[in-house]
Amino acid sequence: MKKLLLASAVAALSITAAQAAPQVYGKAFLTLDVKDDNGDNKNLKTELNSVGSRIGIKGGEALSANTDLVYQLEYGVGIDNERSVQFSPRDTYLGLANKQYGTLVAGRISGIDGYVDYANVTAGKPVGGNNVLASYDADRVNNAVAYFSPERNGLQFMGMYAVNELNAKRESFGIGAKYEPTDAPFKVGASYVQVQDGEASKATRVSGAYAISPVLTAGALYQNTDFNTKNNENAFTLSANYKVAQTPFTTYGQLDFVNNTKGIKDTKKQRIAVGGKYAFNKATTGHIYGAYQASKKADDKNTNAYGIGAGVEYKF
Repeated sequence: MKKLLLASAVAALSITAAQAAPQVYGKAFLTLDVKDDNGDNKNLKTELNSVGSRIGIKGGEALSANTDLVYQLEYGVGIDNERSVQFSPRDTYLGLANKQYGTLVAGRISGIDGYVDYANVTAGKPVGGNNVLASYDADRVNNAVAYFSPERNGLQFMGMYAVNELNAKRESFGIGAKYEPTDAPFKVGASYVQVQDGEASKATRVSGAYAISPVLTAGALYQNTDFNTKNNENAFTLSANYKVAQTPFTTYGQLDFVNNTKGIKDTKKQRIAVGGKYAFNKATTGHIYGAYQASKKADDKNTNAYGIGAGVEYKF
């Protein structure tokens, strides 16, 4: 899924006491999707989906000239139904932001590997989801503490630690770094996370992007995930994002490849996704997209899926 980078959000919250009023924000994103999960034209279905819709409150309070208390309370909402998704917790935290030493937050937080993703360009609810196809991808972690260093010449480090309150031996942690120089056409990053809550895994990720021209950007990602099996999962993503000159329209394409899905030997996933975004204004974006995915299971059975969709996204 698309992720609001916590490091960027916290930086924006370094405010003075005179600006300490809480900010209410959110997003409503509704799509209409037509999918066939088997690729045989017999299971065609139409869905109305609320994608990443949310509402939140964030803000800060100056404690000293260099240190702010920062907070965020964010909850997911389903604008298409009344199921249990209503007001489900997303990133919620309380922390301290210091201009010299960095930011420390605690709560329920997205995994830091999500900050090292320059390849995902999908949006809406295409076949396979609106993220890369790696089986572990920046899941939110409970009882977590995360640290983000100050950015120095485009370089930033981050770390995360979480404990399973029912079993102190099943702890999760992660480290990462990203380099985003202001005047350079490239961005790169790397992360390592070890997750012990639920299905244990260790994921090593590298990702980068390169601006080929002012309107064309290419991205790539590789992730090796160890599910404590003999065969590690290997996931690759390649993408391109093209802004049509002198128009509010942007097109994109993404290729995903996964071998040994979830550590199961000889299983594979391959997907191609294409789409476009039309910026009506700063708050409202129209989306159209399509995707095709082919999967091979351990028993050599193949499954194909395809679908198209369109939607409107409004941010406030």
